[in-house]
Amino acid sequence: MDRITVPLEFVVTDPEVLGGTPVIRGTRIPVYDVAASVAAGVPVARILAAYPALDAEKIELATLYVEANPPRARPSGADALPEGSVTLSDSRVPRRARAG
Repeated sequence: MDRITVPLEFVVTDPEVLGGTPVIRGTRIPVYDVAASVAAGVPVARILAAYPALDAEKIELATLYVEANPPRARPSGADALPEGSVTLSDSRVPRRARAG
């Protein structure tokens, strides 16, 4: 049970800190950034060099937190349909042109 509750107590969300981005308690380090570094294969030593306020345990807790609380994201813009889907209509709403 500690593997669930400890990461929850370890992360703080405060609208006054980074606009409410979940951060590691006592820091301004976004928990999703740390977990993304781990997922990308960045060595722990390099993460510790980039974030001196962390230790190996905090890095592990960040990854556990993100596994239990994946970031919310916009739906994929992919045009491919999931396997087994059936198309009922071929009309589409055109995408707005991006200002640029």
